[in-house]
Order: sequence, then C-alpha cells, then structure tokens
Amino acid sequence: MKDSLEKYIKLKVDNPSDKEIQEILDIFELRHFNKKEFIKRPFTISKEIGFLVKGNVRAVFYKKDGEKATFRILQENNFVGDIISIKMQEATPIAFESMNKVTILITSIEKMHDLLKGNLALNIVMREHIANTAMELGRRHLLFLTGNAKERYQFILEQNPNLFKEFPLHLIASLIGITPTQLSRIRNKNSD
Repeated sequence: MKDSLEKYIKLKVDNPSDKEIQEILDIFELRHFNKKEFIKRPFTISKEIGFLVKGNVRAVFYKKDGEKATFRILQENNFVGDIISIKMQEATPIAFESMNKVTILITSIEKMHDLLKGNLALNIVMREHIANTAMELGRRHLLFLTGNAKERYQFILEQNPNLFKEFPLHLIASLIGITPTQLSRIRNKNSD
C-alpha cells in the first residue's frame, strides 16, 4: 500500500533519491478505519498526519451547539491533517471522519518534523500539498464571500467531478453551504 505514496512523491518531486523516498515511507504505518470512524476527533490536538490510500474522508467543523458542517471531502492520494492544530498545537473543532472503509498511511507529527529537517523530497511534497490546499480553500472562501450558490456548486463540481455519484446530497449541500432542497433546485436547473 505504500506504493501509492511512493508514486505520489515521484509525481510531485523531480528525481527524488531512493534514500529520500525510503526515509519517507519508513515513518508511515498502515491503518484501517471503518465507516464513520474518526481519524481525528473534534476538539483535540492533532498528533498525526496521514496519506489517504483508499476510501474517502470528510473534514467536519463541529460547532459548540452540536451542529456540524462538512467543509472538505478528501479522496485518495491526499494528505489528511488538521494544519491549524498541527501548527498551533491547540485543540480545534475540526474532525476527520471516514466516509467508507478507509486505508491510510499515518505518521506522528514528531516523526514528520524530524524528517523534514533533512529530507528535501518530503519538504517539496509538503510545500506542494500546503500550497494546493491553500489555493483550493482560498478560492472556495472567495466564492462564499462573492459568489452565489450556483457558482459554489459549479466550483465544487469542477474540483470533484465524481462527487454526486459517490456521496449523499445532504453532505454535498453542507459542503456548498446550502440546504439539500436548494441543491436539488440548482441541479434541476443545470440539467434543463
């Protein structure tokens, strides 16, 4: 299963050395999660980061009143980690929950930080991951501030073309910030 992480590294880094790749693979261990299991619980400090090998994970923001909102759906070949909690070493209301059976390579933040000190390939991979995540979230944030529901729907559809085939409408509506009824109306108008 570590071969998917190796392929990802080779895709993101020009000519990584075999030593660099092996050092990265060595710090990760394979774990399995069943549907609706937490990879990171809300209101906790993140101690691990993972690489999603198989399955889907949703990033969920838990409100103090018990409400929750999905703000990202992560699919295979993606890193799973609460960057805010990792950087600030604080508990956050962010959780990562498996949406189906999930296989993930996980390492401790401590091992990751230690390896980042001397492994150029890992630095490049993490820099690219953080930059891509920031760009995606930034674009979504701008759409939430300036766009309408239809534009947010279109953006989510462009980013994840198979979303509607794989996930329930109420989850996608939460991701877009609208009700399931509003989502149905938008989808019906688009199919006309």
